[in-house]
Amino acid sequence: MIPRNLRHLRAFHAAVTSGSVSGAAQAAGVSQPAVTQSLRKLEAAAGGALLWRAGQGVVPTERGALLAERIGRALARLDPVLAEIAPKLPARVTLAQLRALMALGETENFTLAAGQLGLSQPSVHRAVTRLEQEAGQALLERRSHGIVLRRPARALVQAARLALAELDQAEAELAALDLDAARAAVGRVAEP
Repeated sequence: MIPRNLRHLRAFHAAVTSGSVSGAAQAAGVSQPAVTQSLRKLEAAAGGALLWRAGQGVVPTERGALLAERIGRALARLDPVLAEIAPKLPARVTLAQLRALMALGETENFTLAAGQLGLSQPSVHRAVTRLEQEAGQALLERRSHGIVLRRPARALVQAARLALAELDQAEAELAALDLDAARAAVGRVAEP
């Protein structure tokens, strides 16, 4: 299963697009060892190598190219909406914050959103409050009957749903790739 850590996913995508770990570190504004650690965690969770270390850079494996394409699509859906809300938001938002906002949009209530996510109400409140602080603007409107998302938050929820759908599709494609590889291996063993 692909970890849903935007920083790790961004670091991997930057490594693929720049062709190097140092380029990814520069793009992400973190150290090269931090990118290397992110890549190792992502590869371990994704069930196989995503990058080949070649000469002065990195090249994606078949799995890596597949994942990089889906991450690119996810970020292409998410980042413009985040940047429209606040220019620095793409580098700072977390999936936990986005999930909290999505649940709040569906339930219009912090307690119900927390129940939907399996978290405590203060955790959901903290995540959304932190997101609003990072955004530099209110994303919610508190009304007597509950919470209503403002227009930028509604756009962000829609973009986050589409981005998460891309990541879900990446997992399905990686699983299909693994299944094809397993079938090919069984076929080779079964041949006389």
